[in-house]
Amino acid sequence: MKRLLLILAIVISAAPLCAETGCWYTAMEPEYFTASGTLFDDSKKGVASDTLPLGTVVELSNAVTGTSTITTITDTLPELPEGRTIALTRAAAEDLRMMDRGLGDIKVSIVREGTISREKNEDTGWYKYDLGVFEDTAQAAELYFRLIENGLMPYATAEDNGIRIEVRHVMAYQMDETVNRIALSGIEAGKAEAEDNPYI
Repeated sequence: MKRLLLILAIVISAAPLCAETGCWYTAMEPEYFTASGTLFDDSKKGVASDTLPLGTVVELSNAVTGTSTITTITDTLPELPEGRTIALTRAAAEDLRMMDRGLGDIKVSIVREGTISREKNEDTGWYKYDLGVFEDTAQAAELYFRLIENGLMPYATAEDNGIRIEVRHVMAYQMDETVNRIALSGIEAGKAEAEDNPYI
């Protein structure tokens, strides 16, 4: 999912004291999942950072308005313009009374270091279904397009002995529906396998 990074700049000060430029951001599409695997919600406080670990709890203080808020690093910022290392959801920006001015001297203090692991062998809450390797490419193509017709996004990978078809990036709450849609395509889903969070 793509994100729309709004151009309202926020001046950030963090120890050691140095000025960094941030912004507040929102999602272009309704079902954008953050790098920590949570559904993005503009009405809830959250911070995206390309330097602080996911799960880090931070206190943000606005020296101009005298307001502060405590929130958590829930996202990363691969699309942020150079020089910007932090972005706030609308709710967090409103807590700091930043929405009108868009500028301010914000102190970032770490309350607790992040604990979200990025180890590949950890269950991230994302799953895939390996539907097998098909020697007959016509059969593989037919299944591939049936899966698409049933609302899924299959992956086809060429291997030495044929074409492997997978349905990937399935979240836990989508598993039952995904299994049903695979069955409608004429094949059993089999056992789900855990896979890496695609947003980390």
